[in-house]
Amino acid sequence: MKTIYSTAIFIFTVLITRFVNAQDHFPIRTIDPSDINFHDLMPVKSVLKNCSMVLLGEQTHGEATTFEAKIRLIKYLHEEMGFDVLAFESGFYDCADVWKLVQAGANVKDAVKGNLFYMYADSKEMLPLFEYLQQQLNTARPLELAGFESQHTGAASKERLFDNFKMYLDKYAPNTSLNNWDIFKSIGTKMFGSNQYLPSLPDQKMFFQMIDKLLAVTRKSRSGEDITGQNGFWYEVTRSLASQAKRYWKLVKGNELSVRDLQMANNLTWLANDYYKGKKIIVWAHNIHIAKETKELNSDNPEMDFLKTYVPMGTTIKKRFGKKAYMLGFVSEMGTYMNYVDSKILSVPGVDYNTINHQLALEPMSYNWFDYTKGRLHQEKVNGVATLFDFITLEGKWNKVFDGWFFIRKAVHVTR
Repeated sequence: MKTIYSTAIFIFTVLITRFVNAQDHFPIRTIDPSDINFHDLMPVKSVLKNCSMVLLGEQTHGEATTFEAKIRLIKYLHEEMGFDVLAFESGFYDCADVWKLVQAGANVKDAVKGNLFYMYADSKEMLPLFEYLQQQLNTARPLELAGFESQHTGAASKERLFDNFKMYLDKYAPNTSLNNWDIFKSIGTKMFGSNQYLPSLPDQKMFFQMIDKLLAVTRKSRSGEDITGQNGFWYEVTRSLASQAKRYWKLVKGNELSVRDLQMANNLTWLANDYYKGKKIIVWAHNIHIAKETKELNSDNPEMDFLKTYVPMGTTIKKRFGKKAYMLGFVSEMGTYMNYVDSKILSVPGVDYNTINHQLALEPMSYNWFDYTKGRLHQEKVNGVATLFDFITLEGKWNKVFDGWFFIRKAVHVTR
């Protein structure tokens, strides 16, 4: 048995060497997070050698196989490539609060409950990641958890954001007039609880007046002992509050999703350039948010028209970080996933022969990484029909959307 395993590893090593030299795609041996024989991921060092930010996407929020693949990649990026921060598509304040709880002694898997986006916090396939974060906590290089989502819905925001913000202001900006703070807090907390909540026009006016006041107070840079002791943190929290309110209260002219994504990009930029300056960041998000652009994608489905005016977070991040940021989209050929809205298990639609999904599936291995940055992939893997999110087909030039694809032949849904 040992001889067979050694032979298999040798053959895979030969394959890896071949694909490293090709520098456009390479097979991945496994997506099992417990498998720490990272030899198959060796080509990743060449692809990401100049990157300080790697953005890992997902077709939906409900594929266990994608979660598993990302967790194994995260371990590799942390242990072999010096990435020290994991930033989730989850509340900017919520995740900061979670990490403070963990540093104070809470267990990661307990602290994320009700705070991290529920498809991440409650899916069983995420437990290996939470256990890994826990194991690394007291090492010389812990993998720190953060969030960049501009809309806050977690328990931490509902229960502690406004009280902790006021404590910060009382300490560092004691002359700030906060006469309407209780009303401001009440409006914000209700907003966190429902996107259907709509305050009166006078209350909306007061809310945005307080926003302007808080922006003026927190705009000036100030360092603190931890993330919530930074002026910059509360400045982005305030901008996130404004972004969420404008979207929820239907005050946005144009594509409202772009407003959300712009503030997500601002939050992520602050993490990268300020609080975690000098550290490499792994980003966990949906494919649509990490896309470099979507305006040239075409579809016969009128529901996809929003992509023409949508400016993803990835567009702003790419402008600000250039080649230092790598956007990796995830895609599958077949299988199942969980709809995060109603928890129904859905089938991945079968792919047509003329799709990029099918072209990626022609490779012999079940898992493959396809890299666009070298410009060497054949055109049938670049131009054509593929799926950006929810396995909905769109036509375009996909090297303008992602820097690479992570292909998983068969998706399996999460369990909760």
